[in-house]
Amino acid sequence: MSKNQQSKAGRQVPVYCLYGEDSQWPVPDLIHVESIAARSRLHNWEIRPHRHHGLLQLLWLQRGRARLQLDGDEGMLEVGELLLIPQHCVHGFRFSRQAAGLVVTVAYPLLARIGGQLEATVSGMLRPLQRSLAGIASHVPVGVLLAALEREYGSQAEGRGALLEAMTAALLIWLLRESEPVGEAAETARGHRYLARFSAEVERNYARHLPLQHYAGRLGISAAHLNALCRRHAQCSALEMIHARLMLEARRSLAYTSMSVRDIAESLGFGDPAYFTRFFRQRSGGIAPRDFRQRAASMATERETLPS
Repeated sequence: MSKNQQSKAGRQVPVYCLYGEDSQWPVPDLIHVESIAARSRLHNWEIRPHRHHGLLQLLWLQRGRARLQLDGDEGMLEVGELLLIPQHCVHGFRFSRQAAGLVVTVAYPLLARIGGQLEATVSGMLRPLQRSLAGIASHVPVGVLLAALEREYGSQAEGRGALLEAMTAALLIWLLRESEPVGEAAETARGHRYLARFSAEVERNYARHLPLQHYAGRLGISAAHLNALCRRHAQCSALEMIHARLMLEARRSLAYTSMSVRDIAESLGFGDPAYFTRFFRQRSGGIAPRDFRQRAASMATERETLPS
């Protein structure tokens, strides 16, 4: 890697295994469980914006509050709420000092081992999922399962690994059930599976600007069928979904890095920075990339002056 490439990489959003750790995955398990306080206390209860590759995180807040930053959006996490964060989502937290709860980190290879609809759904997740236990029909077993997961993680009992994986699969299935309508017809379920696979393909290839026929071929369907599925289940065309992913990464880079607009354009597969600027303007209500960055910087300054 050249010195210039190293400089560019250093200005990008930090990608961690666990927050503050850029080494290899620190444990032999494909699951990691720790309390909110264990890591946030080390950082004065503030976890600055970062992202993970190949890791899904679940945060359960049992006490206190947390101010959220999720891909540039602001929000709050309240007592009894769960937050499911897919890979690549830029996220940060400012916890109140009495905050308590759990952070469960799951490596994507575990999802591949489990397979089936769970893997397809999680692999297709682009946005975080926030749910309240009080609003989940199965909230009692979810709470019990989270507590049991923490106890089992700290044990060395026989069958520990298998039980951790089984409990994690059950936990994710319960949560993802709540994000989908109950009793979907078989045709609709198939449509969602295609959409999840398409989203996973887009995640791997969005910066390559591949033709729609490539994605359709990977799914074994026609481009027209793929477009119809996207319009039915995502209320937009397949191309609009690809463009939305490009815009999401562009906003992340503008808000959380010091990369130049030219470098961002290049990283997203745009050979011409002027074309990237036009692309961004058309999908941001006329806001230019530099103006978006200035607004994001102003919002960040305002956040830093708010009391914790």
